[in-house]
Formats: sequence, C-alpha cells, structure tokens
Amino acid sequence: MQAMSAVLVHRKGSLQGQKDKVHHDVIRLGRKPDNHVIYSENVVSGYHAEIRRRGDEYSLVDLESTNGTFVNGKRVETALLGDGDRIELGEDGPVFEFRTDQGKKGARIIPISGAWENGRGPIPLQRGTRTLGRGSNNEIVVGREHESVVSTDHAEIRVHSGRCELEDLNSRNGTFVNGERVRATQLQDGDRVELGEGGPVFEFQWHDGQRRSGGGRSSERDRIVRKLESAAKGGPAGDRTLLMLQAAQKYYKKRRWPLIAFSAFIFLVAIYASASWYRERQKIQKLTVQAKELFYTMRTMQADIVAQAYRSDRMEKGKIDDLSRMAKRYDDFLEELGLYEGKTETQRAVMRLARRLGETDLEVPRDFYDTVMRHVSQWKSTTKLRTAVDRARQRQLFPRIQLALAHHGLPKELTFLALQESNFDATAIGPRTDFGIAKGMWQFIPSTAAEYKLKIGPLKNEAQYDALDERHDENKSTYAAAQYLAYLYSTKAAASGMLVIASYNYGQTRIIKRLDELPPDPRHRNFWNFYRNGWLPDETKRYVLNIFSAALICEKPQLFNISMEPCIP
Repeated sequence: MQAMSAVLVHRKGSLQGQKDKVHHDVIRLGRKPDNHVIYSENVVSGYHAEIRRRGDEYSLVDLESTNGTFVNGKRVETALLGDGDRIELGEDGPVFEFRTDQGKKGARIIPISGAWENGRGPIPLQRGTRTLGRGSNNEIVVGREHESVVSTDHAEIRVHSGRCELEDLNSRNGTFVNGERVRATQLQDGDRVELGEGGPVFEFQWHDGQRRSGGGRSSERDRIVRKLESAAKGGPAGDRTLLMLQAAQKYYKKRRWPLIAFSAFIFLVAIYASASWYRERQKIQKLTVQAKELFYTMRTMQADIVAQAYRSDRMEKGKIDDLSRMAKRYDDFLEELGLYEGKTETQRAVMRLARRLGETDLEVPRDFYDTVMRHVSQWKSTTKLRTAVDRARQRQLFPRIQLALAHHGLPKELTFLALQESNFDATAIGPRTDFGIAKGMWQFIPSTAAEYKLKIGPLKNEAQYDALDERHDENKSTYAAAQYLAYLYSTKAAASGMLVIASYNYGQTRIIKRLDELPPDPRHRNFWNFYRNGWLPDETKRYVLNIFSAALICEKPQLFNISMEPCIP
C-alpha cells in the first residue's frame, strides 16, 4: 500500500501560489536553508515548526518559535491536522493550506429521492458551510414541490478538519439520519438523511465513498420500527407486523424491570452531571461578580488618588499600596476563571492594555480585538508612527511625558495622545476653529491653555509658530496637559483612561453630559458601554483606537514584527 502524502498549498507570503508535495515522515519548516520548506519572512524562526506523520495521521509541532504557530487562527504548540486546515507561521506571517491524499475526493451527497433543483447527480461538499432548503437563497435547493415537507431553510451541513456536521435549522418537519430525528449530528460515510418525514432523501459519502459496515441496512430497520410504533398506537398493520408487535410486547414484559432500573440509573447519573455542571457554572458566575466588584472598587480608588494629586500635587502612599494589593487579588480571580487561557499573545496584550486604561478585561467586546488589529495594520502600512517615535526619541520626550503623567498618577499610555494630536511636534499648528487655533504638541486651544496657566503669545489668531506662546514649550505644555488629563480622569469618567482619550477629542462636557444620563454605578460608566452602544462619532472612535493601537505597538514592537525599541518601559 502506498504511503499517504501531503501537499502544502501556499496561500500567503513569499511562497504564495507554490505547492509543495512531500512524502517524509517529518517535514520541517523555517528560514534556515536545511529545512524542507524554506521561508524568507523575518516573522518565521530558523526552525519554526514540524509536520510529523504517524500512520495516516499528521500532527503539527511548534519548535518553540519566537512568534508562534497558528492552526485555523488558534495558536498551538501541537495539533492534529485535518485536510484543509490553514497554518500560519507567526502572527500575520506566511499561510499555507494542508492537504492530504485522503481529501482528494472529499465529501459529497448523493440525492436518492425528492425534487432537487439541479437533478440527482452527486453534489460535492467543499470545506465550509452549505444550507439546504426550499428557499432559493440556499446553496442546495431541494423540495420545491407542491405540499413539500421541506422548510424554506431546513438544514445546514458544515465540512471542516476531516469532519462533516449536520444541523437542523428548526425545520417544521424535522431532519432524520438513518430514521432517527436529530437536532445536530456528525455524519458518517453511508448515512442516509431525510428532510422531513417522507421528504427528499440523500446519502452522505466521505472520501472514496466506501460505505461503513451495516450502513445500508439502517433505513430498512428504521422503517420496521416505525411500522411497529404505528401498530402499537392502533394504526393499520398487516399480519406480519402484528406478529412482530406481539413478540416485542412479550419481550418487553420480561425485560421491563431491568430496563426501568437501568433507565433510573441513567436518570440519576444525568441529574448528578447536571448538578455538577450547575455548581461549576454558579461558581464561575460568583467569581466573575466578585472580580467585577473588585475591579470597579479599584477604579474608584484610582480616581480618588488622581483627584488628590490634581488638588494637592501629591499622592497618598497608603492608598497606592492598597490598590496594589487589590490588583493582586484581581489577578488571582482572573487566573481562577482561566480568562487568559487559550488566548494568543496579542489577544492577551490587548486585554491587558484595556485594563491599564481603566476597562475590565472581563467585558472586552467580541469585535474589539479585530478592530484594534486593523488599526495596528494601518500603522504598519505607513512610516508615520516610526517617524513620530524617532522625533520623540531625539527630543527625549518619552521620559519627560511619562514622568509628568506618573506624577499625577495617570497611565503612561496617555503619552500617545501627543502622537495623535501632533506627531510629537511642539511646533504644530492646528486648524482654525470657533474656539481659536490649536497649537503645540498637545494642541491646546487658547482658553484651555490659559486655564492651565500657559501664556498665550501675540500670534494666537495667526496660523503660525509663535516663540512667545507657551503652548509650543515642550515641558510647560506637557505639565499643563498632565493636569488637564488628571482633571478629566478624576471627574465623572471615574478613572477610565479610554473615556479620557475620547473626551480629549470629543470634548469633556459632551462626554460628561452622556455620563450624567447613565446610572451612577461605575459598571455603566465605562468605555465599553460607549463602544457597544455607538455613543461616539466615528471620528472619535478612530481617534481612541489609533492611540490604543499605537500604545500597543510601542509597548512590544516585536510582537507585531516591527524592528524598533519599545517606547513604554
């Protein structure tokens, strides 16, 4: 028998369009020239991963690569591979599709009875999802006939990683596999599927179409069972069916008590399992509630610390120590809940950054990570971030800005407001507005600058640099910005750094007006509510996400394959 071989179909990266057919028991992937498959991307390690064959199974093993190995989007150390799996070497690295000889013929369905829009020829099933039903919007249209038992959207077939799953879409007349009504099941080669009782029938075939043992007899057996059920309920029945029913009833009388005892045992096991699941679920819910309570207590305390620094230019050490202890307890809760388990390194980085900016990592919106990564990609597509960072390094702005923020108890990530406002350029001139012309690295308008004791120069009404205007002074304007941010941070935003960023762009009075409409509970007064409910203009949402993603990159540039030194210690 010929050994099964594998094909790597390269979908992205330096090898895109290439197909590598390999027969080795071990296939090594990496940048070094002695690998079986050689990549040129820097994100790929010298010896990145191996594909290992054992019998007819292939597994993928990450060789402690720097940037990780992903199967169908999930970072893995080792994983069993199925035909059609997509493997990515390093986040945003080269991608290939894994194919084996097993997958050449693939899955298909063979219509046996009923009205099929494209006739009764074999219907191949590619990897992915296909729906079946009377409606013309389905990929497979079936049962379009008078008094059809097929629903408009009847069922769904999903093919992935060597498996095929069938799910009934709440159809009116049900979906039957080998005569048994199912809600969802994994199909086996040779299974017969009926769409509604008496409706269209098809046979599922997998790979070479070899039927499993006994698969063809199941329909006949199920028809007999249905006849017996009908006769037991008083329906029409022939002599043969009645004889079979009498025999079945005699057998049941003899076996009734063992069956009852066994059923009772199964029932008790089910109750125990349900009770265990319920207790575990209650425990998780309780831990989650406790963690959230602790988090919002921490936020309230953080707001008090910053408010004290804003009023008296000092912070109470006792409160800072209490906050550290509470943060440790919060970490313990997250560990017990397993919140970070199964997350990629970049997902964990996004969650941690959101937390440092005052938003609980327990409630990160589902689409937030993908949205942030799109903004990361935008930064990577231009030289704007690197140019601005180089300017800040040359001017030694990072230590000065972060010292001013720390003095007021503020998150160091607020440094990147100056990136978004001016690209760290103290000579920057903003557009003319109803409130005057914004100037300097922090783009203060005249009234706000004066409120925080910056001297306004004689050219305040001219769109040009003014050496006498302290908004252009890096040190003075940075200290004023830290004070202004501390004010925003310690007011009704209640230590949400992300709401502070939104306020800086959108105007704190408008943010506070919306906050005043919310209940006083800090659970409602957070950026996640603004994000989910669409309470921010698109411009402000982009503004916040630009700053967030820039801080994310500058904290760990190597995580995003950017070769520069971190800006945040």
